[in-house]
Amino acid sequence: MHIRSFGLAALCAVPALASAQATSTRADALPFLVRGFANDPAETKAAVHTDRLIVAFSIPVQPALLDGALVGSGLRRVGGAWNGTFEVLACAPGTAQAWAEWFRGQAIVRYAEPDAIAYTCANPDDPYFNPYQWNFFAPGTVSAGAVSNYGVDAVTAWDRTTGSGVTVAVVDTGIAYETFGAFTQAPDLAGASFVWPKDFVNNDDHPNDDNGHGTHVAGTVRQSTNNGLGVAGLAYQCNLMPVKVLNASGSGSHSAIANGITWAADHGAKVINLSLGGSTGSTTLESAVNYAWSRGCVVVAAAGNTGRQGVQYPARYVNCIAVGTTRFDGRRPRYGTYGSGLDLCAPGGDTSVDQNGDGYRDGILQQTFASGSPTAFGYYFFQGTSMASPHVAGIAALVAARYGSWSNAQIRSRLEASCRDLGSAGYDTTYGYGLLSAEIATR
Repeated sequence: MHIRSFGLAALCAVPALASAQATSTRADALPFLVRGFANDPAETKAAVHTDRLIVAFSIPVQPALLDGALVGSGLRRVGGAWNGTFEVLACAPGTAQAWAEWFRGQAIVRYAEPDAIAYTCANPDDPYFNPYQWNFFAPGTVSAGAVSNYGVDAVTAWDRTTGSGVTVAVVDTGIAYETFGAFTQAPDLAGASFVWPKDFVNNDDHPNDDNGHGTHVAGTVRQSTNNGLGVAGLAYQCNLMPVKVLNASGSGSHSAIANGITWAADHGAKVINLSLGGSTGSTTLESAVNYAWSRGCVVVAAAGNTGRQGVQYPARYVNCIAVGTTRFDGRRPRYGTYGSGLDLCAPGGDTSVDQNGDGYRDGILQQTFASGSPTAFGYYFFQGTSMASPHVAGIAALVAARYGSWSNAQIRSRLEASCRDLGSAGYDTTYGYGLLSAEIATR
């Protein structure tokens, strides 16, 4: 088929340019401080003028023919969906929106949009199970100098299920899951089961963490437990699928994230954790979430760290469980995003306070590495909806393992019905259905 026969020869005519702007919010600078306490307030990142766009054609397009059609247009093909559902084109900065509008007018284009940016949803801090992992405790358990009433009650649930046989995809900055090249496996992940690793940032099969965020998130889901080392994980016998879609600075494109979601859905993930988000949505991202849901996945996403109303994307999509955050006393921390569409909450911590009097500010404790050095591991207190989301993903894995024949809709319904009410009676936009309980969910 000659390329002119489906109308792309006109690519050589540059459309009138408009100001293309994709605004994203970054609520964390991720300073890694060993045994330190960074009171890192949520910050609003300046608008991002993306220099890439996503184009989904309604008919098969051979990459070589597309490359030829783009010659002289100022556009350049730089990637696409791993399964061929869309192409990613580089363009001059500030022109992505104009190009997207032009492509939408072409008969063979299903949709086109700027390739927006999303960010991690976490803030850090710093050292073992009792008293430091108050977020896993049953109500009434003493944590240091105070009673913890707002943990997820994991210990009782572990008498029934530990997540064995379920795969949880951590779609993030990668995981310190292997010793390879300059990377070292996190000591407290030794013995964990890892399946189908994939890196959509460096386009290889080694999604090693070069940021630290993904390793911390993965620890809450599946840190090695009962091994005499460090801290515990919620579904500590599940399989982890490391999928890298965010770079060393903690940001990544919607195309990479969509690839990560669809990869996880097509390679056996029952639960997908997305501790990432931004203020901009896209057809590409929503389509990936909907695809994963159609494949039977439970998709869990952080609501955001803006401290304002307005659940971020992808958590806002109907087929995501949007996770808000609570601190030691069960209240929403100042950074927590809230609003319509928030489904439920889990502990995300608050490193501005030490409410249990253990000498450390009340973040979520897990093992990761410091200051961009993927071999220097320690235990760090982080805060954020990034930390809340893997609590829900881990509990979803516990439910999936206990009730092996249940659909994703049944698991989601059980999670939403297993919350301890907070705030106004019934559902509210500050806490959703309330604080998720592993004990109730696995009954």
